[in-house]
Amino acid sequence: MRPANEWLTARRVFRALRAGFLAAPLLSGCALPVYDAVDGSDPLTAEYCEMTPAATGGGRVPGLIVGADMLAPNGHMPGHGVHIRFNGQIGAVAEFDALRTAYPGAAVLDCRGRAVLSPGFVNAHEHPAFSHAFPDANLNPGYAHRDEWRLGIGGKVRLPSPEPYYYDAGDTESIAILLAMELRHLLGGATAIAGTGGVPGVIRNINRHVRDGDPALYDAEADVTTFPFSFSVVEDLENECAGGPVHRFPPAGDDLPFLAHVAHVGEGRPSSCAARAEVARYLERAQRRDRRYSLVHGVAADREDYAAMRELDVTLVWSPRSNLSLYGETVDIAGALEHGVRVALSTDWSPSGSFNMREEVVCARQVAEDAGSALPGEALWRMATINGAYALGLEGRFGSIEPGLRADLMLVRSAGGDAYETVLAATDEDILATWIDGRAVLLSGLLNESLSDGGCEALDGVAPRVCGVFGAFGLSAERFGDYLGDTVPVNDVSGQAACGPPG
Repeated sequence: MRPANEWLTARRVFRALRAGFLAAPLLSGCALPVYDAVDGSDPLTAEYCEMTPAATGGGRVPGLIVGADMLAPNGHMPGHGVHIRFNGQIGAVAEFDALRTAYPGAAVLDCRGRAVLSPGFVNAHEHPAFSHAFPDANLNPGYAHRDEWRLGIGGKVRLPSPEPYYYDAGDTESIAILLAMELRHLLGGATAIAGTGGVPGVIRNINRHVRDGDPALYDAEADVTTFPFSFSVVEDLENECAGGPVHRFPPAGDDLPFLAHVAHVGEGRPSSCAARAEVARYLERAQRRDRRYSLVHGVAADREDYAAMRELDVTLVWSPRSNLSLYGETVDIAGALEHGVRVALSTDWSPSGSFNMREEVVCARQVAEDAGSALPGEALWRMATINGAYALGLEGRFGSIEPGLRADLMLVRSAGGDAYETVLAATDEDILATWIDGRAVLLSGLLNESLSDGGCEALDGVAPRVCGVFGAFGLSAERFGDYLGDTVPVNDVSGQAACGPPG
């Protein structure tokens, strides 16, 4: 987090320019469109933003300045702007007029007072390959541990996992299903997803490189581990939980020492011996302090565990909707926050969790209020952005608006009021633009299409246009829907699991 006095003022921008630090070298690949030059023509004015195309640059690519009410790590900054370099990186953050003076040739999108600019949400835990299915008809909150619904043990009804879909350039159906999943998350505010699956070049995907083609799909890595100890923990710990000797799991997860370890731990009620044992073992591992550790779900953790998590800098990745729909309870969020635990939000997957991050925010707020621990908008926003990137060990890449980070941004229209609440409560109709790596992938019809470097197409029932996506996969907006069948739609959350036990 940068103190307010360290953000670029006009004088510091000029100094940086003279020193050459902010001058963008010509790179071979341009993430931003090269905006048409103009000679004294009037700006293009829309209801929410005023667009001024770039001036001639003499061979240089000047980039884009976006002015809005900005949400930065050190708070709400009205009347500020972001300079997005043509390579998809945030070049400078300053007062709007200072940026215009420092970059006189840049294209300008001036939405001050009418829109809020935020980093996109970072979904720190998803299962993209499986997250196309609706909740199973047998979904219920009566499970004590994940092994019960996964394996059907203890007399519980087994919930079968959906068929996974993985990217195959020759399989149009799988591409369409994965693309629908990514568009669903984009419309819900996310610009990054951690988990196995997805398609290259749309939303930012994060996972380990273990298969051919993974480097093209996952542009950032984290050690995202489904089950760090065993795929059948309840069975393995049966004797231990009955008073027998301590079970020794084989060592795992030690082969990527410089990346974050993000693992399912304590996924079950506190009454589950196996879930409690997982938490204890994972926190014991975190005592090595050899890497970033993040604990996904953690329903079985208690306040003593929270104290250890705070001391060991273990982030809690929280998926309240999925926890409640499977186990009937979720983390003691009041206890976690009282102990200073860093909390990041995530959706888990569509069979039991929220269909997008904004819906997860709604559920998290409801759960916190029910627990007597109301979460203000800024706290929820941090859980959905900065904390998510931190949980993945990638806060130096994205998740906030800072010079040098990737330009993964969302711009939503505002009628005034609290800027954090504006971002958290935005619908697809409020989305003016969403950028990934400085490239517009969602663009409102209220804005000029020159903001995109690819053709924009409209989808039925979706307000913003989708830009530079369908053509890259040999699809059209019309053909796209033909492949989706009974999959979760991109813009309808009515079929998601309830945020809490039924009744």
